[in-house]
Amino acid sequence: MTGTPSGWLILPVNDIPDHHSPDGAALERHGCSVQVARTGEEAREAARAFLPHCAVIDWRLPDMSGWELCRDIKGAGRPGIRVIMLTPDVSKMCAADSAKVGCHAWLAHPTVAEDLVRTVKQVLNLEVDSPTSFEEALMGMTACPGCESDQVRSQLRVGGVQYYCCKACGFCWRMEVFATHS
Repeated sequence: MTGTPSGWLILPVNDIPDHHSPDGAALERHGCSVQVARTGEEAREAARAFLPHCAVIDWRLPDMSGWELCRDIKGAGRPGIRVIMLTPDVSKMCAADSAKVGCHAWLAHPTVAEDLVRTVKQVLNLEVDSPTSFEEALMGMTACPGCESDQVRSQLRVGGVQYYCCKACGFCWRMEVFATHS
């Protein structure tokens, strides 16, 4: 599946229009085709009908969990579909659970659209159909600089600055994040 975004069909699954609109527009600007689903059931139907290359799934959907949807899509004759999970919880435990159901990447949500495009490109250029370990699913994971815990929650993102807070010790910090534009 390696190559360029031209011809890749991406299935963003999110019930919040303010999230899927900029993500879909950014993916289209980079040559991808986009088929949006707002619920898990819509996504199941779209996966069968359109055979997307990659699904970008919000962890919390109105009718099911993102993990359940990932299992359903990969188990319904589409084991090669790449899955990126979006969540506000970027802990290793959540990434491990995500990798167990076959997700390729686990990103903080909300994310900058250009960061999502970069991740889609990375995931679609992987040689394997699912990650071999949760470490491979952690794209952009960061440990707490205060206590080195992996129980980090992504907070607000403003432009190129991402704010984090550690659930273990309560330490909060900001980090400059630079999106690549390729």
